[in-house]
Amino acid sequence: MSGMSDPETSRRWLMKALREASGEMHELMMRALRSSMSDAEMLVERAWRHESIAAWQLGHLLFQNVDDLPLHDYEWLEQSNLPDCYEQLREWYHTREQISGVLYMISSHEWEQTANHRFQGELSVESIARAMHQTDLEILNTLRAQLQPT
Repeated sequence: MSGMSDPETSRRWLMKALREASGEMHELMMRALRSSMSDAEMLVERAWRHESIAAWQLGHLLFQNVDDLPLHDYEWLEQSNLPDCYEQLREWYHTREQISGVLYMISSHEWEQTANHRFQGELSVESIARAMHQTDLEILNTLRAQLQPT
């Protein structure tokens, strides 16, 4: 890699992995929903909620300039009637595209910026992106296994 430091290589790899995984997840979830797979709605719901929390955490870290993250800004998720799964999936994918765009534009300093969360400890933009990718992989593996012909 010409002139690219290890942290920069890691950052670019993670951003590429997030984008690729989100595209595959979107396709597999759509296929699962069309097949009326019983767990598809739960997986869409999990991806949507996790993405909302990640977007909220990233937003506070990058744009609110806080040292301590609030515990949760999304209590309304528990109280509202959520849209149907197709709408959730469309919204999740749109949000993921926005997050990917922000991650591509931030500086190395912003990538390493941290804040404290009461239960999760110190979080950086990188740690939030890695947690998003880990959740993506878990959901992808579940979807792949459930969509394989028996």
